[in-house]
Amino acid sequence: MIQVVGHTNPDSDSICSALVAAEWLKVARGVEAVAMAQGEVTSETAFILNEAGVEAPQICNSVAGEKVWLVDYTDLSQAPAGIEEAEIVGIVDHHRLGDITTANPLEAWIWPVGCSCTILYHLHKMENIEIARPQAVLMLGAIVSDTVAFRSPTCTEKDREAAKALAEIAGLDLEDFSDRLLRVKTNLEGLSVASLVDRDLKKYPFEDQSLVVGQIEIASFEQVNDKLEALQAELAVRCETDGLKLAALMVTNISNSTTRLLFQGEWAARLEAHASEANVVVMENTLSRKKQGWPWLQAVLAV
Repeated sequence: MIQVVGHTNPDSDSICSALVAAEWLKVARGVEAVAMAQGEVTSETAFILNEAGVEAPQICNSVAGEKVWLVDYTDLSQAPAGIEEAEIVGIVDHHRLGDITTANPLEAWIWPVGCSCTILYHLHKMENIEIARPQAVLMLGAIVSDTVAFRSPTCTEKDREAAKALAEIAGLDLEDFSDRLLRVKTNLEGLSVASLVDRDLKKYPFEDQSLVVGQIEIASFEQVNDKLEALQAELAVRCETDGLKLAALMVTNISNSTTRLLFQGEWAARLEAHASEANVVVMENTLSRKKQGWPWLQAVLAV
């Protein structure tokens, strides 16, 4: 049995890619596979799963001694417990190549597109595998989410091509589905400050130290103005309790492509020259952590 596992604090692409890849492996490679998740699904992912009529993956506690496929990441810091004792036999990802290494040859599909599910769609097409409606909805939802309805600079023609075809298979109006998904994506009602920080938090190694960069996407800064002080306090707590040199949170307004980068930690001093106010950097025309936020942070921190 192969376990297909997405990254920690799973977003929609991480969950949907695991579910789709597990089914694809059964057909394309003739192996038994099961989707796993490193955490509960978000309300956005639950919306996609409900539309697809698919149950959420079971929670993964450890992959020690297992054969695994990784989807939507290649960083050890985002992998499940026991990854050092697991055999990584495959990867599907759309990020930079991280620090995962393997003892044996593996199958790896890493493309510079906006979503891991875009890769999975094209793998289905390349191998002439029919896409059922549930898988079409899962892939479509992930693509719309990761590309912020095709607004993100990470979005490519392959993403648009895949989304258009998948919407047709799913019998969904692409514009209407995208609108409904974004309304759920930007709804913060009922979420605690800690859950907002954890919502899409990723850990990265840098200079032999650790830092985290999270992101929440909103429709208006009015949604978070009363939470900024508490968010900063939560980031400071994460640095202290987790031994992090920096904890940053991209608060991204998808309506005007503006991000407020909140940050705390020992390395905060490296960002102060760019701050418009205490521990806040305003980043215009910035939607993507992968292509904009994290690369910018790396460049500034390295100075």
